[in-house]
Amino acid sequence: MKRIYHSLSVFLLIAGTSANYAVAQKDTTKLNQSVEVVKAYRPTISNANKVNLMPVVDDTTRFIPEFKYSIDSQPVKSGFEALPIGAANVNKLPSDNLGLGYLKLGAGTYSTPYGELFLNLPKSKIGTFGFHFRHLSSDDKIRLRSGDLVNAPYSQNNGAIFGSVNIGSTILSVDLTYKRDAMNYYGYPDVIPTNIASLPITTFGLEQFYQSGDIKVTLKNNDLSQSALKFDGGFHLGFFDAKTGQKENSGGFFGKLDYNFGQVTGTLDFALDHLSTDSILFQNPISIGTLTEDWLRVKPSVRFDGDKWTLRGGINFVAVSDKSGENSTKIYPDIEFDFRPIEEVITLYAGFGGDLVNNSYGDIAMKNYWAEPFHNVRKSDYTYVVTGGLKGKISREISYNLGLKYSQIKDLYFFLLSSYDDPTSKSVPASLVYRNAFDVIYADAGIFNLSIWFSYLLGKDLSIVLKGNYYNYNLESLPFAPHKPNFDLTASAGLKIIERLTGFVDLEVLGQRKAVVFHVDALSSAMPQTVAFQIDPSIKLNLGATYKLTNSFSLFGRVDNLLNRQNEQWLGYAGQGLRLMAGVTWSF
Repeated sequence: MKRIYHSLSVFLLIAGTSANYAVAQKDTTKLNQSVEVVKAYRPTISNANKVNLMPVVDDTTRFIPEFKYSIDSQPVKSGFEALPIGAANVNKLPSDNLGLGYLKLGAGTYSTPYGELFLNLPKSKIGTFGFHFRHLSSDDKIRLRSGDLVNAPYSQNNGAIFGSVNIGSTILSVDLTYKRDAMNYYGYPDVIPTNIASLPITTFGLEQFYQSGDIKVTLKNNDLSQSALKFDGGFHLGFFDAKTGQKENSGGFFGKLDYNFGQVTGTLDFALDHLSTDSILFQNPISIGTLTEDWLRVKPSVRFDGDKWTLRGGINFVAVSDKSGENSTKIYPDIEFDFRPIEEVITLYAGFGGDLVNNSYGDIAMKNYWAEPFHNVRKSDYTYVVTGGLKGKISREISYNLGLKYSQIKDLYFFLLSSYDDPTSKSVPASLVYRNAFDVIYADAGIFNLSIWFSYLLGKDLSIVLKGNYYNYNLESLPFAPHKPNFDLTASAGLKIIERLTGFVDLEVLGQRKAVVFHVDALSSAMPQTVAFQIDPSIKLNLGATYKLTNSFSLFGRVDNLLNRQNEQWLGYAGQGLRLMAGVTWSF
């Protein structure tokens, strides 16, 4: 607790002399190319998808790219959270071929313009090429929990260029991505003081932007190659920076080798990464400096395949070195097993493993745009993760997945706010002033997660996806898990209404949550007082439709947050109310 107090004190002192902070509503446009895979389920630890817990602005349409039978997964970043099924990231009804691409233009309430351009040239003997650009912004007011009406503008810009070249039996791929989001600190957990602009150590109304870019070059075997040795590797370079001055540079090499020995398959995953981030808060001694780390990951394993079972066993070796001398070396088991007593109907699966997770500055900032710019960055040690469950098909139309997971984690991060006495207040006791930038706190945690997933697909006429989670957190240094719900529920349906008209309905529910506020007295050495705030359940209901005028032109419209609820993303940060949007799509 003393470390937390010292950290918060430094945050307050630094924030008093800093300016131009900010943040807003994050986009959840993530491509979810769901595909029914009949082969054995292989649960993994380090390849779990990163997902966003909070309700955020949804994209205006479903992005339909070139379909690939693969799962683009990412390392676990911060534990197990809700997986919202937004309007833009659920694979709905099968769609007609859009040709080479499309241009979408739309506008909505809250002064919201939208534009998207997508091009994907068809595969050829030489290679492929495509790009995707998107803009979404808003410039209007949002009503907070206290009733205050505040300015909450934001803009989101995304760009990607991708291509590949066939070189004999190998494929050389290059991917370039860029993202820039701008916003401000508009939230506040109580009635906003009339003199907040003149108070010290506040970030209310200040502006921020985050931008990032990456280049990834990959060389892999052609999928048609009959070689016993399969390889897939390359290098990547990336950057992340903020208006508040933080900069992060990364780069490294990665690869995967598979060799088929007959009844046994050997696999070697490896990665070497370098990461440098400035303006990081160090605690021993307390100072602001640059964090430089080198990460080495090596994961050898062997897989045995039987008629109705699959067993894969290996280790996960992680070594980290930094200039401060805080080096880490970890070895975790990496075991997966599945049994298929009734092929395609029931698959029993289990796994046991762990991982050392790099909580990079960019990952934390993108998780919560309102995070304190000078926050500390630590690694999270997933000491062990146990998984189990069953999946399969009830009928040709209905699929299911029931899973259990227990994780023991050291230094899992959470977000909290801080408050202090108003130095200009003449009342006794003095009125409180809240900082609306979230400090980052770390705690050891045990997490139990029960998940249920069902899907129903009836040809091209109807598709339904249901997903629910129950969570139980056991924390050593906190009374509860800040901003984490005990349950979440998501449901999404797409249907064909008439020949040219299709529609969708999305529902997202997050259970009641609690938030932590530390009251800091800069003139006292006493421990900060802890205050808990309740966050009401978040319920979002979205619906929309698309009408096809011709083979090239169609109209779309949607209603977001139909119940017009003031859902809070984080304590004090409410999202937009009911939002209408309409537009046109030109396919070419």
